[in-house]
Amino acid sequence: MAGPLRSGKSKEGLYILLPLLSAALLLPAYPPLEWGGLAWFALIPLLHFSLKAAPGRAFWGGLLFGLPLHLYLNHYLFGVLYDFLSPPLAVLAMAALVLIISLLNGLFSWLVSRARFYHPLLLAFFIPSLWLALEYVRSLSFLGYNVGYLGYTQWQYPLLLNLVSFYGYWGLPFAMVAWQSMVTLALERRLKGKALPTAAAVFLLFLAIGLAAPELFPHQPGPSLKTALIQGNSSTEEILSSSGKKVILRRYLDLTRQAVENKPETELVVWPETVVELNFRKDREHLPEMSSLAEELGISILYGARVRTDEALYNGIVLLVPGEEPQTYYKQRLVPFVEYFPWEEWLNRLLTLESKIGSYTPGPGPALFELKGIPLAGVVCYESYFGDYARHFGRAGSRHLFVLTNDAWFGTTIGLEQHAQVAAIRAAELGIGTTQVANSGITISFDLRGRELLRTGKMTREINTLNLDLSRRSTFYLLAGDYLPWASLLFLAAAALPRQVSRRRAGLPVRKS
Repeated sequence: MAGPLRSGKSKEGLYILLPLLSAALLLPAYPPLEWGGLAWFALIPLLHFSLKAAPGRAFWGGLLFGLPLHLYLNHYLFGVLYDFLSPPLAVLAMAALVLIISLLNGLFSWLVSRARFYHPLLLAFFIPSLWLALEYVRSLSFLGYNVGYLGYTQWQYPLLLNLVSFYGYWGLPFAMVAWQSMVTLALERRLKGKALPTAAAVFLLFLAIGLAAPELFPHQPGPSLKTALIQGNSSTEEILSSSGKKVILRRYLDLTRQAVENKPETELVVWPETVVELNFRKDREHLPEMSSLAEELGISILYGARVRTDEALYNGIVLLVPGEEPQTYYKQRLVPFVEYFPWEEWLNRLLTLESKIGSYTPGPGPALFELKGIPLAGVVCYESYFGDYARHFGRAGSRHLFVLTNDAWFGTTIGLEQHAQVAAIRAAELGIGTTQVANSGITISFDLRGRELLRTGKMTREINTLNLDLSRRSTFYLLAGDYLPWASLLFLAAAALPRQVSRRRAGLPVRKS
């Protein structure tokens, strides 16, 4: 008996490597390789493991899948946290971030294991609904964090972005996981007979509606806006010093003058996040050198600024139109542990630490700019990860969405690509062009379908001028919002309820999940 037992244990030990195989297959779907097609197959080993393993073992397998994946996708943040926080707190914040996200992967595998006795047809759609629900839960609350979502691996496929126009971002991960759950169940010969074509028909109907329906929504032609995007490539040392901030301002003023000299027809110049320091405690005026340049050149400037008022410090966007009052928007969704620190006083007292972070105040919410009667929108950096928030600007009638960011903290890491590709998803969701303007790259622009129009390099100083098409199209996501995650949550609840009822009728104890 010793030989077979050892053989069985060896096979079981190798079996736990399946979640690691899924992580290894999924990594190339993200930057820098961006082989998005792999993401349609990478989860199959994890699903097979979760369906075979006992719930406890499945949880550890899911955790084993998540830890290397999320460490890779978020490792660049450690340098940022280390710059802003004391070393112990930076390590604690990074470890907590990776562990919390990975625990959700563990929870996913645990719940899939517990549901493995469901009817295969039900299970085929229970699994993608579960994945979608957990991604949605991860996006909620003031600690919501959407970096590294599965669906972002599909940003470069314009046809698939039609799914985004109808279902929101959430249509992508649902379709991807549904396909892989069906393949896994079919390979295990669970999904067979009439159940297999029925599942395939439901899946194909989901795809057909998402791909075709957006073409039926009205398209509203709009004017063009001759726009210069300024990427100044200021260093982090300049950004953090008082003398450096003066150098930065002069650099952007010079680049703006150069942009208009090269393209005299330019109407709007866009600068990235926090180029300017403004004090609105005394008056609400632009810096004199900016105002005089705008008057001289006859242009408007949309720029990022740190704004101090009598009440608070804001990370904001300001529109300078010659001869008009400043139009402002203040960032509402702040970056946890960087722009503010949750429970800062309690943690400093508990850990005897002194965080070096600037305490920004969240703004009141969405606000549009108006340029020559045209409504425009802007969000700051991290806010572009939240479709539910960006949607408010689209519903208010914006003709273009600008994302102003300073990603210099990320160097040349994959953090720049991860942030840039999000703008494609927002464009497809809202049905309006979306342009990210970054200090050090990547500056990138997409049309209303999410098709790439322009991209700059990393750590380069560039001026890029383009005619922004301000046309827009209605999208179902714009009208209905995050309805797909809520539908998934209702489906999960409905799927779990009959099982609990049947256990009661059989006189068995009801499982508590």
